[in-house]
Amino acid sequence: MGAIEKLEDRKYTFEEYLALEELATEKSEFWNGIIVPRNEAIEAMAGGFPNHNKIGANIITSINIEIRKKNKNCSTYSSDQKIFIPKFNRGVYPDCMVICGEEEFYEESDAVITNPSLIIEVLSQSTKDYDKSEKFEGYRSLPSFKEYVLIWQTIPKVQSWYKEAEDLWRISSAFGLDKTIHLHSIDCSIQLKDIYRRVNNLGEEDTPKSY
Repeated sequence: MGAIEKLEDRKYTFEEYLALEELATEKSEFWNGIIVPRNEAIEAMAGGFPNHNKIGANIITSINIEIRKKNKNCSTYSSDQKIFIPKFNRGVYPDCMVICGEEEFYEESDAVITNPSLIIEVLSQSTKDYDKSEKFEGYRSLPSFKEYVLIWQTIPKVQSWYKEAEDLWRISSAFGLDKTIHLHSIDCSIQLKDIYRRVNNLGEEDTPKSY
């Protein structure tokens, strides 16, 4: 079977969703009882997927290099790794995440992680509002979650939120290929030129049309 069929008039349990997705050939997300095909959940601009995927691969590579340099007990995960957000009853696939220490899993499942430290999303035109608001709110409900990073596709811009204390988040940003962003949760600095390596059609100005 391909993606799990989206049925608006039927609500599933998370366990039912996991069983269905195990048989499916395409990923879906779980939104409080509703199963949403992932291509719909992360629908990007036409032609946006190549750059989205390049940026995702570049940031994972850059973080892995820094983690190995500092011999940190951390692991990176690609967009194939699902996490569960209990408070919002959601199962989603971040573009990238990092866990320091041992993984914690959802109940008896060894495929669903519940303790990300750092989560990174690559913005697209159709998901930017969701990534900045509702999705971030969900991630903040996870006790392990310490840092959120958003990466623009069309301009060399990265923004991060780091949890300094309960309900206190520090925001920082970097704009330009000559800049560097520091990831406080893993104490690593990443150059934007590495994040955007071989990414095409980057703009040079943060105009109202950019996201």
